[in-house]
Amino acid sequence: MHLLCNFRFGHLLFALCFISSAFFESAAGTQLGMMQTADTLGKGGNSSQASILAYQKLVQNDNSVTQSTVIGNFAEQHQIKYRAKAILLPLSLTFGITENVDLAIGGTYSVGQVSKEVANFFQTDDPDKNTRVYPQPIFNGEIAVKYGIKPESQDGLPAVAIFGRVLSGFTGDDRINSDGEFQDQTPADGMSFIAVEPQILATLNLGQALRFHAAGGLHMSSKGLNIVPLLQLGAEFALSDSIWATVDFSRTAFVNGFRLDNISSGGLRYDISENANLSLSLTSKPGLQFSFNLGGDKEEVVIPKTPEDDMDLPF
Repeated sequence: MHLLCNFRFGHLLFALCFISSAFFESAAGTQLGMMQTADTLGKGGNSSQASILAYQKLVQNDNSVTQSTVIGNFAEQHQIKYRAKAILLPLSLTFGITENVDLAIGGTYSVGQVSKEVANFFQTDDPDKNTRVYPQPIFNGEIAVKYGIKPESQDGLPAVAIFGRVLSGFTGDDRINSDGEFQDQTPADGMSFIAVEPQILATLNLGQALRFHAAGGLHMSSKGLNIVPLLQLGAEFALSDSIWATVDFSRTAFVNGFRLDNISSGGLRYDISENANLSLSLTSKPGLQFSFNLGGDKEEVVIPKTPEDDMDLPF
């Protein structure tokens, strides 16, 4: 009787591990809202992401502060105002190069108005007409690589990956320093930048219907000339066999060089098949995010057999 119980328990454990492995393989997504996960697409897989984020900001020198402003080849003292009311449109395509390596290319575009206003530029008696407005170009391109150091293997330990991206383009000079001045002194040609973000990603499966994600790293940019720590947390839980609810929180995130603090998002993911899913989420910025994932080839997880599985039993 004891031998029979051990035999049945071993087969039951094997079945549960198999079901759990298949369940997570079909539900895995490489991105969760604003954050990356430790999952990779697999060789031959691909993913498309698109976002719409509202961006509004008004920054200006104090009334008593004027700063050096280069217009043409001449430096003059002016008060500057930065005004933004636009929509940011991040887009990216990700490709599974190998089982553990993903390559992403993308960029961010903008729709709306982002400008710098130079006060008292024109010599007029009407204060409403003496300001010159310089539209600011807002766009960037980026390339990113993710490498899965340890894939999910049903051993109770989290999957781990490293992720890095490089961004370059034009952003907005939307912050003033301790002296009350903008960093960019040439409003006519916009503000170019380059940024690098290395991150470590971890994903932990708990049971068949719950997953946790964490990401930590650094943001280094020519715009701020400083190092900003990054911390992101996320979770997924199954509502049914094919529908998952997702939530994530970013202490700090960067889009096209713009710093976004305390951003959260929540949404749903629908598993179309074993290796394809759609996801839609809303962000607190506010904004909307959409992604489509098509998984590629991955090495199957091998579950060791229990000793009882190999016993020659008479029943």
